[in-house]
Amino acid sequence: MLSILNFKRAKTVQEELAKHVILKDDITYPPKFIAGLDISYKSGKAVACCVILDYKTLNVVEVRLVKENIVVPYVPTFLAYRELPYYVYLCYDFKNRNDVVVLVDGHGLAHPRKMGIACHLGVTLNIPTIGVAKKILTGKIVSIKSKKYLQLKDGTLAAVIVERRAYSPLYVSPGHRVSLETAEKIVLKTLTNEYRLPKPIQLAHNFSKMESRRL
Repeated sequence: MLSILNFKRAKTVQEELAKHVILKDDITYPPKFIAGLDISYKSGKAVACCVILDYKTLNVVEVRLVKENIVVPYVPTFLAYRELPYYVYLCYDFKNRNDVVVLVDGHGLAHPRKMGIACHLGVTLNIPTIGVAKKILTGKIVSIKSKKYLQLKDGTLAAVIVERRAYSPLYVSPGHRVSLETAEKIVLKTLTNEYRLPKPIQLAHNFSKMESRRL
């Protein structure tokens, strides 16, 4: 955590973990379950939520919540050091599975060190993850065959930009054990007309926000 590790050490850890990211499909497709993660903050506490849905129907199967004191402040590009402990707790029983894919509110590969929170969680538990972000953290927008992507300095296509009428863009990047192409397919499957975000993440946001109001 940044309260213990300095920035140089934290960057080194990210760079080392990035070597273990798998960017090809290692899942059952279509997966049996799709999960969404989000966190709300209030009064010095974090309320993290994991909502698990049936992938085919997008019906809610389970809602998990955890409330803990905030330990690490938010620092851009180091989000995992703030939120990862809560997500590991919520997703620990997904470890090594291939029938559940986890959508994280944040970046995956589209990160200065290719280690956004979706990658960090995926490598930590060896679970398939996808990052879904609302803002660009790094990279430039390029167009290839009528699609828009975020391209990193080394030429890596790190995220596909999902655009829908009436909504601002989403930046979808693979986290771990999922290809960019499959990440896009899965996110498109979980989008509804009701929300800008994929349904699993939006529901996790709603439940965490609701619970945080009770603090």
